[in-house]
Amino acid sequence: MPTTLPYTLFGNTKPFLPPTWTTTDDRIRRGASTSSLTPLPHNGALFRGHVDTSTLGGAGFASQFSPEDVAGSEGWDLSGYDGVEIVVAKRSGQGKVYTFILKDEMPEGKREDGREKAGVNWEVDFCLGNEEDIEEKNAEKEMTAIWIPWSEFKATYRGKEKKDAGELKKGSVRRVGIMMRR
Repeated sequence: MPTTLPYTLFGNTKPFLPPTWTTTDDRIRRGASTSSLTPLPHNGALFRGHVDTSTLGGAGFASQFSPEDVAGSEGWDLSGYDGVEIVVAKRSGQGKVYTFILKDEMPEGKREDGREKAGVNWEVDFCLGNEEDIEEKNAEKEMTAIWIPWSEFKATYRGKEKKDAGELKKGSVRRVGIMMRR
């Protein structure tokens, strides 16, 4: 039976503290997109991303992933929950589509160039509407929650759906990420 008590991964009572999040932008494929995640007062964080679609012929991505060891050696056990809730400032994003990512496995070792090896991501897209009516001075107080049930997460490998990935291992979530792409 799923629990109704929240489990906070980041924010609220658990600040975004060092070690820093990992930047994974299309620059790994000679693109020009960029991203950053900056801790804010009151345990929030600001994700910034610029997706350049001209360099790679119409494609691009900018993303940030939680540190490798922040979930501990066994990962987060989210098996007692029905899904994930993301709380964001309403003025964030202004109509852009974001991808929230979970990783339940981390490939062993690194590539020859020192980067992480590619693995399966569990992804879901969400959009933040245009909130033109919110006054700038109240923007940080105006928050919205986005509820994502487990059934909406889809397995992908390098941006392509991976139908044979099995099921998300909710009992051992290793990392979370946020991405903008086109």
